[in-house]
Amino acid sequence: MKNMVTVSAAKAKRGAGILGGALLAASLSTAPAQASETRGYVVSWFFYATYADESHCPKGLNPSSEMVFRRILKEAGTPQDKIEKALDDFPNSMYFMAGRRGKIDGKPVDVYLNPTSVADPELMLAQGTKGLGFNLDGKTSPLDFIDSETGEKGVDNRLFRAFGCIGSLRGKPTAKPTHPSIQWDMTRDQMQAWVIEISGIDDLQNDDDVQVTINRAIEPVVRNAAAEPQTDMTFRVDANPRINNVARAKIKDGVLTTEPFDFYMIGDPFSLPEYELRNARLRFKFGADGSLQGLIGGYQPWEMIYWSFASGGSVNEANVSVDIPGIYYALRKMADAYPDPKSGINTAISTSYIIDAVPAFIEHPAKQTAAAK
Repeated sequence: MKNMVTVSAAKAKRGAGILGGALLAASLSTAPAQASETRGYVVSWFFYATYADESHCPKGLNPSSEMVFRRILKEAGTPQDKIEKALDDFPNSMYFMAGRRGKIDGKPVDVYLNPTSVADPELMLAQGTKGLGFNLDGKTSPLDFIDSETGEKGVDNRLFRAFGCIGSLRGKPTAKPTHPSIQWDMTRDQMQAWVIEISGIDDLQNDDDVQVTINRAIEPVVRNAAAEPQTDMTFRVDANPRINNVARAKIKDGVLTTEPFDFYMIGDPFSLPEYELRNARLRFKFGADGSLQGLIGGYQPWEMIYWSFASGGSVNEANVSVDIPGIYYALRKMADAYPDPKSGINTAISTSYIIDAVPAFIEHPAKQTAAAK
């Protein structure tokens, strides 16, 4: 009897173990998979992607504003002694004398509103083969670049061809150009911040399916002691659907790239009031400090880029050291997409912008329900 009890107890214990294992396996098979990660960021820097080295401007940079002003006066037939007198009060004299140098039917006109009222000053365009951007059209042409980070050929960034030899717009990826950095710094205390979310992350090294969302926030950035955007601040997303940009993406070897999408964002009138990039794509790297560094490229209407310079008139021309009609002609010359059906002139130019961002928390507006209406 004792042996029978012992054997029965052993069988019962073994059966309980089998049942427990089966229940554990069942619970594991029905438990939800670990949730994918979402990371939020606020944009800390956004401007033209330049890669300036000696190969881009073998003949030097475009003339300074003082040299441009001297040329303007000479072309107007100003006597040499009056040219020197005007230059004695430079740049103040340029503010008043440069704006109406255009001529239509022999009458002076505002040259910034009518850039073709003067001859093309033939700005020097960037040469060389190194650049930053994407092969947007799937082709390779003589004016394309080789991406300095990825080695991709056929990179379309004609905006850099147009601006690459203007001193105040030049810079390496790690050194911000003078004029753009001033514009960005002066606008971000009142401009609504741009926020980025990357969702569906299962692996920061390799993931075949993630989503990138770029929105505008309601609030501007908050600066830290170094005058840069403070990390880990909370931003509420602006519900305006015009500025909701969504793209599918994948991560390979720690680099995120998106599928083509159309990007639209509202900026600030002091620099550029709106950004529209067709057939755009993004490339991001995740920094060890939690930051995000990347690039966006696409085809941008070039007349809006021209407006960002022309709206400042002679003040921009003198202080930024640019020839504004020259910028118009360079942009029109370099434009490479979306031809106007009537004139045949390309309305868009291939463009790339550098994007830096720091970690942030993103809050979305509550979805309105039928009961709440």
